[in-house]
Amino acid sequence: MKNLSTTLFIILIGLCLTHTVSSEKCIQYSNPLNQRENRVFDCLMASPSQKRQLPTPPTSDNMFNVQFNCLVDDKVLCGKVENVFVTAGKFITATLNLKSEISVNATFLNFCEVSIAPGIDCNNPYKVILGAAGPAMVIPYKDVSADKVRLYPQALYKQMGLPTHPQFATNEIMAVFNSAANYWFEGDPLPMLERQADMLLVVTHELVHGLGFTTAWDDQFAIGALTPVVATLTDDDSPKAPGPIPKEPGIPVDSFQFFELIFDSFLILTEDGTQMTTQTDELNKFQINLQEIKSEAQLIEAFKASPQFKVAQNLFIKATTNGSMGFKTTSGDVVTLETDLHPFQPSSSIGHVDFATYKSSADFLMVFRSPSATLGQMMGMANSIDTYGPIGPLLREVLQSIGYEIKGQYVPPVDLPSSKIPIPNKEPFSIQPDDANENGKNNNKMTNNGKINSSSNIINVLIALAYILFNFFL
Repeated sequence: MKNLSTTLFIILIGLCLTHTVSSEKCIQYSNPLNQRENRVFDCLMASPSQKRQLPTPPTSDNMFNVQFNCLVDDKVLCGKVENVFVTAGKFITATLNLKSEISVNATFLNFCEVSIAPGIDCNNPYKVILGAAGPAMVIPYKDVSADKVRLYPQALYKQMGLPTHPQFATNEIMAVFNSAANYWFEGDPLPMLERQADMLLVVTHELVHGLGFTTAWDDQFAIGALTPVVATLTDDDSPKAPGPIPKEPGIPVDSFQFFELIFDSFLILTEDGTQMTTQTDELNKFQINLQEIKSEAQLIEAFKASPQFKVAQNLFIKATTNGSMGFKTTSGDVVTLETDLHPFQPSSSIGHVDFATYKSSADFLMVFRSPSATLGQMMGMANSIDTYGPIGPLLREVLQSIGYEIKGQYVPPVDLPSSKIPIPNKEPFSIQPDDANENGKNNNKMTNNGKINSSSNIINVLIALAYILFNFFL
């Protein structure tokens, strides 16, 4: 039986966000796996001539404009991958009523031949990174109903059609895919080979992450404490402007706050229905003498000594407790999120749907593992070819909840011949011997998976929000 038990989807939200270094400067990241690849640019409100969220004609069957960069010599393979983006765009466009085109910068390259990020394990075939994607830029926007500023992916923000907005980044989604992985393409022989992954399924999965299926909750300080992403205000500008936590001694921090993504506003603790955003409010009661904080380490120690640290510790435990967290949609349905990975896995934990619950359902797309089956076969198994396509009913509710409009009728945009070929033994997933824990449950380790695991990594990529944007949106 074929297995991709540790061939994992990775969405590195922290590495794809916009930081502010002053009231007029922003940093935009160009590599979802390496935050050091960035550029500084003016973060200003857009003039009338710069506004680009004008609706694209609604008759378009593909609202994704992909800038594809293929860095391998195989032109045939490059062509296949590029065509996959077209198909994936059509599937999503057939589901969402997108009012503005979504621009994607996608690169296909060998992760092991290019220094794309430290920590990638190129020697273990069971720990292959297929790809990473996320918002190229996030924008703070005040949720009027909750009276709270949250971060919106640019792709979603553009759909709102606001008359005034900041200058947008060139792309809404940044994505990289590993050419060293063994991909299957529609038309290739079936059954799939050992450790093969359907490129169409992988790309569609990652594009949905880029649209906003991603969370700010993580062990930000690598201390076993779950919090949303951190922003700090430094006193080196007038007016005060957000900036990252300083790592060097002698640079004081003036203010400190946790921020959620719009996705996070719908998260709940399933045991009693507590909204996770109330936990953010509790964490933001963190009180310190800011003038005495001189370094990152000192700030972390201050947080560990606070009452809020216990809150964050308890949440971290829940993030590895099966079925403990969910996404409550606007219609009232609760989508169980992935909290059964041990230890906690940044990017996979919470940022995907529960594997055991949805792996064989019509909502298979956003589990964290790649199946040993094609997208067509997965839709065939779930009987969703003509009803939902790859974006199942609950995933539709999630996307609608965060702000996307769902089309009233789904018409399959592409016929996938593989959908007519059953999955062998009707089992698209299998378990490697070292993936089972003492209870026989799937453990799915993600060590050396390309996520930079140094203690200062998350600190290096903390979000800081432009003062000019807060001035406008508050």
